[in-house]
Amino acid sequence: MTTAAQNAELAKPVTRVVYFVEFQFASGTSRLSTANIPISWGGFEWVGMGTLGGIGAVEESDGLESKPLNFTINSAQPAWLALAVGDVEEYRGRPAKMYMCPLNEAFQMVGTPEKCWAGVMDTLSVGVNDDSGSITLRCETSAYGLKRRPSFRLNAAQQKKKYPTDTGLDYLNGLISDPAVWLSKKFQQQ
Repeated sequence: MTTAAQNAELAKPVTRVVYFVEFQFASGTSRLSTANIPISWGGFEWVGMGTLGGIGAVEESDGLESKPLNFTINSAQPAWLALAVGDVEEYRGRPAKMYMCPLNEAFQMVGTPEKCWAGVMDTLSVGVNDDSGSITLRCETSAYGLKRRPSFRLNAAQQKKKYPTDTGLDYLNGLISDPAVWLSKKFQQQ
């Protein structure tokens, strides 16, 4: 989906590329880039200056198996560290997108960035190596949801939604919480 000007820039022996990553958290959207300066694009300010430390390898497979993509984020900022040790509902299952744009020799964007990856945020882990900390945000593609098996548990409310007149599961909670003795104690001792 790249333009002719972007293809020409990518075909050069030395290619400069900037990646933009958008994380849609419950409390708000964070926009980061791999550039060393903040960049304005799409009406938003994309934060640079080392906030996004690294992007893992994007892997493809022939089958339906899902390959995660790991984003490394600098843990020097207290807001990111608080997010990492906070509630998982803040990030888990929420959208994440990555865009790519080549740069020219003057480090200016060539054209409009193209979306090159999309998925959902899954897990956040904090690590310390060589006196520096990092936060690794593991993101999964939409194929990851295919691996999860649907729950086969059924309760009375689900059954009534599908079949409003069925009362077969109304007594299920009582049967589980108050077991009845079916055989006499004398018969059980035989």
